[in-house]
Order: sequence, then structure tokens, then C-alpha cells
Amino acid sequence: MMINIVNLADSAMLSTNRCCLLGVLLLAGTSASAEDSKLIYKCTAQDQVIFSQQPCPSDYTQHQLEYHYGLATETATQNPADDPLLRLLAQKNLTEAQLRRWLETEIYRLQQEHSYLEMLRTGELQKLDRERYWEHIAASAPAFLQKQRKINQHYDDLQQSNQQQLTRLQEYKLQLAE
Repeated sequence: MMINIVNLADSAMLSTNRCCLLGVLLLAGTSASAEDSKLIYKCTAQDQVIFSQQPCPSDYTQHQLEYHYGLATETATQNPADDPLLRLLAQKNLTEAQLRRWLETEIYRLQQEHSYLEMLRTGELQKLDRERYWEHIAASAPAFLQKQRKINQHYDDLQQSNQQQLTRLQEYKLQLAE
């Protein structure tokens, strides 16, 4: 009788181990597919916020959330035709002084963001250089140079976009002064 209880306990434990193993394999499968699809869309309309793996419907504003190494990056993906400044101008519910103040504030914010992006670039390049040093990789190694180019290209693109917005706002400000 004692042997049967032990055998039943062993078979229950084996079945539990199989279930745990199956669970671990399923989690590994979902985490692998989650790695492939790191992009999540944040869709916003009035007071409603929806997170999706599909692009947002046209009546929602869309932000892309990207997860990488535990950090989340949120990027607004607005239609270029849907310029918020043009919407403000069309509504005409701001006085000229309020609009000018808003433009100056936004221009200042974009200039500060430009400096912030440069600090981020410097930090990323220093981090890459420290990794290179501790991994005993030559500064002229193709893999290191490729990573360095990729970081520089990323921040150049961000600063170019920032500069385009800054130029557009300064043009609006000049048009307002006329």
C-alpha cells in the first residue's frame, strides 16, 4: 500500500514537472514573439486611451511605444497635414500675444531639446567607448565603428527633425509679426 502512494506521488510530481516545463516553453515562445514585436501603439481620442499592436484608426492620435532593454520610448506619429499650430490658428481662440508667447515658449523648448539630444548622444558614445574598452576591442574595429555610426545617425535624424520643427515655428512667428 505504501508503494502505491509513493508511485502516485511520483506520477503527480512528474505530471506537475511536465506542466511547469510546458508553461516555461510557452512563456519562452511568447517572449520570443514579444521580442519580435517590440512596437506597441498608444491610440488616444478625447478621454479614451487604447494600447494596440496594430496601427490606430484615423480618428485617434497615434503614439508608438517601443520597449528595448527595459526602457520605453514614446514617439508621436502624427500626420504632417495635422499640424497642431495650424489647428490653433484655424480656431482663432488665442489672442496674438498668447500665440506669440506660446511660439516663443515652444521655440525655447525645442532649443533646449536640441542641447539635451546632444548630451544624450555624448552619453551613448561614452557608454559605447567604455564597452569597447572593457571588451578589449580596437577603436578601429568595424563592429565598433558601425555602432558609432548608428548612434550618430540616430541623433542626427532626431536633431534634423527638431531643427525642421524649430524652423517652421520661427517662420510662423515671423508671419505673425507681419
